[in-house]
Amino acid sequence: MRLKQALYLSLAASILMAENYAVDPITVESSTIEDIFKNPATEVSTVNIIEEQKIEIIDPKNINEVLRTVPGITADVRAGDTVEIHIRGVNQQEFMWEDTGVAIVIDGVPVLQNGGKVKFNLDEIESIKVIKGGASYLYGPNALAGAVIITTKKPKNKNEVSLKAEYGSYAYQNYRAQMYKSGENFLANLVAAYRYTGGFWQYSQAWSKSASGKLTYFIDDMSEITLGIDITRKYDESTRGSVTGVTAAKTNPTGADDGDWPWAYDYYSDIDKYFLTYSKDFDSGANLMANLYYYVDLYDYIASPQDLNGDGADDTYTRKSSEDIYQKGFKSEYRDKYEKLGYMVGVDVGQRELKEYDLTTATYGSRWSGTNYAGEWSDTKSTEDRYAVYTELKYMLNPKTTLTVNGRYDYEKYKYDIVQYSFDGTNWSLQSSSRDKSYTNISYRFGASYQLDSKDTVYASVSTGFRNPRIYELYAYDYDPDRYSQNNPDIDPQTTINYEIGIRGSKRALNNSFTYELSAFVLDTYDMIARNGGTYYSADGANLYFDNVGDARNTGIELSLKSDRSKKISFDLAYTYLDAYYRNHLPFTVSLGPGDAEDDETYDISGNRLPRVPHHKFDLFTYIKIDKNWTLVPEWYWQSSYYADETNFVKMPSYGVLNLQARYNAKIKGNDFEFFARVDNFFDNQYFRSVYLYRDRNEDGVLNAEDASIRVDPGRVYYVGMSYKF
Repeated sequence: MRLKQALYLSLAASILMAENYAVDPITVESSTIEDIFKNPATEVSTVNIIEEQKIEIIDPKNINEVLRTVPGITADVRAGDTVEIHIRGVNQQEFMWEDTGVAIVIDGVPVLQNGGKVKFNLDEIESIKVIKGGASYLYGPNALAGAVIITTKKPKNKNEVSLKAEYGSYAYQNYRAQMYKSGENFLANLVAAYRYTGGFWQYSQAWSKSASGKLTYFIDDMSEITLGIDITRKYDESTRGSVTGVTAAKTNPTGADDGDWPWAYDYYSDIDKYFLTYSKDFDSGANLMANLYYYVDLYDYIASPQDLNGDGADDTYTRKSSEDIYQKGFKSEYRDKYEKLGYMVGVDVGQRELKEYDLTTATYGSRWSGTNYAGEWSDTKSTEDRYAVYTELKYMLNPKTTLTVNGRYDYEKYKYDIVQYSFDGTNWSLQSSSRDKSYTNISYRFGASYQLDSKDTVYASVSTGFRNPRIYELYAYDYDPDRYSQNNPDIDPQTTINYEIGIRGSKRALNNSFTYELSAFVLDTYDMIARNGGTYYSADGANLYFDNVGDARNTGIELSLKSDRSKKISFDLAYTYLDAYYRNHLPFTVSLGPGDAEDDETYDISGNRLPRVPHHKFDLFTYIKIDKNWTLVPEWYWQSSYYADETNFVKMPSYGVLNLQARYNAKIKGNDFEFFARVDNFFDNQYFRSVYLYRDRNEDGVLNAEDASIRVDPGRVYYVGMSYKF
């Protein structure tokens, strides 16, 4: 509570310290359609921006390689480029199919995350902005802990073609061609890319092919229209890449010798994104933007390996599945100013559909549902209809003090339809059912910023976030009676409130200039939604349903420090201190033994730390100019130990990794040429990329580190490549 009191005192002090100066008009830069954030002086929340130049140097193989350079990110890396993104530890206990509490926004569109994971084209990313704290005041549902805003490559006023080729360990290949074209009344860009990796882990081959581009047409001097298209095709052999237990992690890190098949296999994705954005400036300084979008993500795979011949080893996949996501909508915003007041009003109307089809292709017995018969199928459709209005007001109390108020009203209607064709051993039957539910939510942010001088600003804010229960959680028994014992239609939305105070600015010292941001926060989560027994508890005969299971508190300090890139030696530093724990929680049950409820153990986990949340994370990204052509870029990442489970029985050790690359830049026939070589995990340290522990997997009656699902880092890997612009 002391941090909350300091926040209120800071808000009061900023007003008392105000002086009377001549006032310039204020502007509102906030937008959910286009990333126009330029001036951090009046921003009242922590915002981190990763620009195109740094993303090009990082050359990410997955989005976490970029996001770990931002304080407060606790992302979990899966197979390929699949990453579950968490901010400030919120929802870190969930890792299978839930929303992570982070809104992923691509070119203004919050993308539906199936299972907390989001798929996109790495080669089209131009910049990333991370807003931390509850961000539902701009982005609506699921922005419990913030938002990651991805802006894809934009047209520029230049004519240029660039080619890139890169090769690396485990048959890694990456080819990219990029073109910028400008004319008297248009700008255009086009990116075509291909990536492939054979993968370190067993069943981890992956590839992607993509083509994306934007065309901006200038209607007149004050208005423009932009068409964006991205077509991506992806393949992942599986998302497994893990082994069970620390012993296997040391002796069989790739999983090649355990005889297990991944639960799902042969993932094919067709990702198409289309949007049309209109922008008009007015003589008064006002601006109107409108955005139409349509996103499609088609996802097919086979699943459920079974031992049908009785030899103790999996031999057949018994299910064929698809998960198709459709998103369409319209957003519009109007921004203007009047003397000391700047304002923005917006409207957001959209629909998101998730269609899932599951076909049983072979008869087999199941631990929970008895016999599954070949020919059985289920067809489900989850629909979310969204209607929202939102606003931001900025009032300049005086030249040093700015007050900010955000508000958003959301009406969400959820519908779940299911059709099932099943066999009871004697008769076939066709059954269908439908459920719907609607919610109204109000989210807000209040804050103030005070400019200490021309370079430094203190700020404080209170912001909120929410996640509504899914229809499947409300009516779990209707849709999965073999696993759940009852419905619970009275689940409350999960909510957060974030209290934050910070300072940002720039300083000169040691003949260098530094930009910095230092913030402290308390983020409270209320009414977490999960299974009443435990996050993934499931056992024969258990009284099992979804419910509001408890509250959590995450407190921390975040520091971002960057030095002058024009110097011979410069750096970007990101540090996070985070303490995340359950303030209260329902009794937590762990599945032990072969799955019978009477063999399980129940624990009081109130006060326990959230799993997979280290107290400390540190990333130091350094640029060393050897001469006019050569630059050495070391990156040191370190994180402290953490618990792998809610019961806090199993602790994973801390680890540190040094990544090192060298870059050579020169002119060839007047054009830019770059050669680069990179070594990740330079000292070849073995560490665990991700660890999940929720049940007694080896069924020995004890929950310990031998039950954990562990993804082992590949160790030292190499990459080399070159690019040429003309």
